Amino acid sequence: MKYVLGICFLWLTLVGCDGSKLKETPDSQFIGTWKLVDRGMLEGLEVKISKDEKGNLIGLVSKLNDNKYVQLFMEVGDKFVSGIKRNSNFEFVLSEKRIAAPLFSSYGQSTTDEFKVRFKDKNTIVLGANGTGGRYEKLN
Repeated sequence: MKYVLGICFLWLTLVGCDGSKLKETPDSQFIGTWKLVDRGMLEGLEVKISKDEKGNLIGLVSKLNDNKYVQLFMEVGDKFVSGIKRNSNFEFVLSEKRIAAPLFSSYGQSTTDEFKVRFKDKNTIVLGANGTGGRYEKLN
């Protein structure tokens, strides 16, 4: 009887698992141009993520939004995403450079923000638990 219950429990566990998280999400899925959504003053900013000469993923600003602080402290071509590191098969840590990073640095403050991110689908990256930190939507 214990053997049958054990087999049933194992079968239910395997059937009930989300198999999509067992496969490793390729980091090449980040490559492309992304638009920031639900990000406050960063709303609408566009970032092009690519690999640098060392093979690290970085993101450069490709289009600014209309926010006055973004216009004041950022330029097209500035490094915005300073790194993306794998945390698990499906979760990554994305490091973003803060607006006015040199100003923060002169006061001894952190110049980057780190977010745990995951792909909702191939064209959407969500930041934080359930996307509470906003998201990146792929343009191409």
